[in-house]
Amino acid sequence: MKEFAGNMKNDIIGLIPAAGSGTRLYPFARAVPKEMYPILGKAVIEHCVDNLRAGGIKKIFMVVGYQKGALMDYIGDGSFFGVDVAYVYQMKRRGLGHAILQAKEWIDSPFVTLLGDSFIEPKNEIRELIRIHKKHRPIATLMLFGVKNPKGYGVAKFRSLHDGEGEIVKVREKPTAQQASEYRINGDYYAMCGAYIFDPRIFSYLEKTRPGAKGEIQVTDAISLALRNGEKVHGLVLKGKYLDIGKWKTILNTEKELLNFLDMDMHIRERERMMSKIRKHERDNGN
Repeated sequence: MKEFAGNMKNDIIGLIPAAGSGTRLYPFARAVPKEMYPILGKAVIEHCVDNLRAGGIKKIFMVVGYQKGALMDYIGDGSFFGVDVAYVYQMKRRGLGHAILQAKEWIDSPFVTLLGDSFIEPKNEIRELIRIHKKHRPIATLMLFGVKNPKGYGVAKFRSLHDGEGEIVKVREKPTAQQASEYRINGDYYAMCGAYIFDPRIFSYLEKTRPGAKGEIQVTDAISLALRNGEKVHGLVLKGKYLDIGKWKTILNTEKELLNFLDMDMHIRERERMMSKIRKHERDNGN
């Protein structure tokens, strides 16, 4: 494990869980990590790194596992992307909560967790999530987005909602229609979008969380446990877009949406600059 320089206790750290299998993206993810799917010529994992860097985060742990070598080759030590990256290996896929728990020995300060198969546009909204977390200092701050149908999402219940933020009193992973009714506020449900900030105290709740379906440890269950123990949890409603590439429908919709707003010439120049930087590095190092 590479050690980061400096005092990590004074830094907000990034954590990207990227060890999942991606069976809903077969046949692509059968051969290539799902996080490597290219959106506008850029792998999704690079979009995730861009999100964290836009939030001012320079140090990132990435949780990887079986068949993630291509991802590690792509990101490397992070230097091409303006960040410092180290890898944590998850030996067995046992859910998001278990993936986060793998970083326990390496993180002792608040950390932003962003799922490796999703990202946020505009990318700098992570800054607002960090600002809200520093202001309220809860055990967790969740980024949420409004949906009319909560089916398939983890949802959060606000005590009250003002100016797009508020205290969270309850969370539930993929509720039934009947269970979801109490989570509705102002005609919408608020779903968790795979971006969180946690205080390191969350690790103790993850350790106490019992495995659920398929033997997986769910981060939603750990947050529920923390709430029942009197911990504070805060929520921020995303103003932009949450882009999830977890299945083919969302991937193709994401590509269509982003193309509508793309400055093609500027984007091509950015990709060519990145290509030139990496090729120069390889020439200079005899690769």
